[in-house]
Amino acid sequence: MAENAQLIRDVLAKQKGVLFARPAIVCRQMYAGRDIIAKNSKFEPGYMDNRGYLPVEWWIMSKTHAKNPIEQENEGITHLFVGDEEILFSSALTYAGEELLGGYIDTWPLTKLLDIGGVPVVPRYTEDTGIPPTAEVPPIPCHVHAGEVVNGHCVPPGKSEAYFFPPTNIPPYNLDLTGTITRLGLKPGVSKVQLVNSLNEFGKNDDLYKLLNVYEVSPWESWFIKEKAIHAPGPWPTFEIQRPQDDYNLFAWKLGAPIESSQLDVIKADNQMKTLPDEMTVVEETVDWELNSKWDKSAWFKKCDIIEQGDWGCSRQLFYHMFYGEGYVVEPGKSFKRGQDVRPFAGIVWSGVGYLNGLEINFANKHKREFLITPNTEMTFENTDPSQQLIVFVIFPMKL
Repeated sequence: MAENAQLIRDVLAKQKGVLFARPAIVCRQMYAGRDIIAKNSKFEPGYMDNRGYLPVEWWIMSKTHAKNPIEQENEGITHLFVGDEEILFSSALTYAGEELLGGYIDTWPLTKLLDIGGVPVVPRYTEDTGIPPTAEVPPIPCHVHAGEVVNGHCVPPGKSEAYFFPPTNIPPYNLDLTGTITRLGLKPGVSKVQLVNSLNEFGKNDDLYKLLNVYEVSPWESWFIKEKAIHAPGPWPTFEIQRPQDDYNLFAWKLGAPIESSQLDVIKADNQMKTLPDEMTVVEETVDWELNSKWDKSAWFKKCDIIEQGDWGCSRQLFYHMFYGEGYVVEPGKSFKRGQDVRPFAGIVWSGVGYLNGLEINFANKHKREFLITPNTEMTFENTDPSQQLIVFVIFPMKL
């Protein structure tokens, strides 16, 4: 441990307070993607792992283990590049926590890039309106974060989180996602009985999705999702920050993909009930009724404010409430300097190439795309591309 701690100190001194990391890719069984972080757009051989899961989440500078129904060792935990070695971030914090995160180990968030997408599907609703449902790229299944279920109760705190929607109409993505929707909170007038009845239909139809408010997604927008809020994140690549835990209760299964009757009970038990005895108990334990039934967009939605701008580009605030992050857009041939901060922060290169404190950064190089800036480090981003913007997103410790 002492040797590894000294190795980390030596590399930090050489790299001016910066460490790079190998992306921690997490697979899920609940949704597909748009082939942005990996091949993940279809539940087919060549896309799925040995569990039948798809690689749809990139956990950024994570010390948190992913709790899938079928778990894998160290899934979700970041590997740091330290000299010629790779060291688990969680392990490094046990002997070099002060050097890496200072006094912010306990407030370090879990941050993810969610690659949400898949093949368009037609929702299956039981109500016949005479108008066939429109096919759509499916969202992440509707769910809540209320805490781990222990002895028939959800143990607080649940998982509060926030979303930021990055631009996609730029290289290398070149995606026009106009019209994408996300579903958050209950529509006015929805009753507990309606919600319980829809929970009973888990895996059989998509009626529960119709109980949620629908919002169109645009880039450079942010939502705060309080614990126990019902949500089904839409199929837009999403930068997500949250408490460092992996709890959830699914309220509905994959849109337009009913579960075979032989598998229904097991999937429902693993993903929705989590040992809770019945659907009404699920609602009582996992749903903040006041929050969801009186959903107030103005309390939780923000346009990403510009912090600073000039001929070099601009910086924006990405998250609000208990989370904080910044996004930097650096114009071709320009640079941006951010002064020292007592807080550590981690980040990813979303688009473009250049330098960070004289070290190469490149969206196309998995060894030069994710980084940690340690406390009290000044950083300078330089865009070396003559025609393309350099876009970087960074996250900070939580404000509890």
